[in-house]
Amino acid sequence: MIRIGICDDEKTSRRMVGELLREYFMEKGMEYLPVEYESGKEFLRRREKTDILLLDIGMGEVSGIQLKDMLQKEEEDIKILFLTNHMEEMQEAFGRNVYGFLGKPAEKARLGKYLSRMIEDVAENQKVMLKSINQDLIVSLKDICYFVSEKKYSRMVGMEEAHFCDMGLNRLEEMLGRKSFFRCHKSYLVNFRNIAKIDGKIHMANGEEIPVSRRKYRDLKDAFQLYVLRKAR
Repeated sequence: MIRIGICDDEKTSRRMVGELLREYFMEKGMEYLPVEYESGKEFLRRREKTDILLLDIGMGEVSGIQLKDMLQKEEEDIKILFLTNHMEEMQEAFGRNVYGFLGKPAEKARLGKYLSRMIEDVAENQKVMLKSINQDLIVSLKDICYFVSEKKYSRMVGMEEAHFCDMGLNRLEEMLGRKSFFRCHKSYLVNFRNIAKIDGKIHMANGEEIPVSRRKYRDLKDAFQLYVLRKAR
C-alpha cells in the first residue's frame, strides 16, 4: 500500500489535497494511506514510513526546502512533490527525488500526472522475496534484468548475479506485470527499467541479449515506448 504524507501548515490546503487524493485513488481502484502533518517539525518528530510526500514550501520553523534537504542528507528515498504559493522559491527546491511543483489550490489533472509517475517509481523501488535453494532472497525490483524459464521454475538474472527462483514465469508475470515487467517470450520476463534498446532483440543493461517472440514484438515496442514517455515527463 502506498503511504502518502501531506505536510502543510494550512488545514484547508491539507483537506483539499486529501480530497483530490481520495478521488484519484478511487478512480484508479488502488489502496493508499494518507497521513497529515501540520509542520515539517511534526514530520521529523513522527518519522513514519512515507513513500510520497506532498510538501508545502512556505512553512515556519522547518520549511519545505529545509525538510527536503534534511531527507536528502539522510538518503531517505521519499518522492517529493512541492505545494507552493511562492513560485519564486522553485529554484531552491530542486534536488534528488523532487518531481515538481503544484500551485495552490492544486489542480486535479496536474496532481494526477505527477502521482502516476511517482507511484510507478515507488513500485520499481520495492523489494520482493524470492525463494531460492535453501534460502529466501530479498531483491530490489530495479536490480532485476529478467527472469528466464527453468521448466516449472525460473532463474532471476540481475546486473551482476543470478539466482534460482522456485516460481514459474506465469506466477511471476501475475505478480510483477504491473511493475514494469513484460513477457516478451514464452521463456522470458524482462524488466523495462533495464532495457538498453530494442532492435529485433532486447539488449539489456547488463550486456545480455534477450529474444522476442514474433507475435509479441509490436506489443513490446509499444509498451516500452509508453514506459519511456512516462519516465520523460
